[in-house]
Amino acid sequence: MILIKLLLRIIFLIIAVAAAVLCLHVDVNIMNNGLSETSLTEVVQEWILLLIVVIHFIRVRKSSVQRQCNVLIAGFFLAMLIRELDGIFDLIRHGSWVWFALLSSIVSIGYVLRTPSLVAKQLVDYARTPSYGLMVAGLATVLIFSRLFGMSVLWHDILQEGYVRVVKNMVEEGVELFGYILCLAATVNLLHVKQPDEEGN
Repeated sequence: MILIKLLLRIIFLIIAVAAAVLCLHVDVNIMNNGLSETSLTEVVQEWILLLIVVIHFIRVRKSSVQRQCNVLIAGFFLAMLIRELDGIFDLIRHGSWVWFALLSSIVSIGYVLRTPSLVAKQLVDYARTPSYGLMVAGLATVLIFSRLFGMSVLWHDILQEGYVRVVKNMVEEGVELFGYILCLAATVNLLHVKQPDEEGN
């Protein structure tokens, strides 16, 4: 049974990664929208972030053992989701997403700082789970690798006179989507971890 579960997780990850490439293909070759903010790739990124937030808030309600840790993670990804939805918040005022992201961060951090020793213990416990490595890899991909690999100066040097912005955008957004998929995989793994206060539920 354990081997079947492991196999299903591998299949899920393979399908998710293939879907990321398919999104890029649809955006560039079918929709011809140049990976704008309304592109399939961007929309899928936003839905992944929403799923991550929802799953962690489900964990907040379901288990008190990792409650503060889950609030912190959910708040972090909610801020990232708000950043991805900056086009919508620009309808209120240009750059207003910053204030909403800041608010979600302050609320989540304020909540967990009421019991700093408890959240520290929970973060240590989380770091011992299989999800931790995937989550760190995903965040490093989204926040560091995609930004460095998507630098315009790099792609100007690579493509020279043949530089086309959509190529750079495709690479950057594709890598970013892959990172979000890793974060989602790490989050989904938590659904299979039974906490002590969930026994019998």
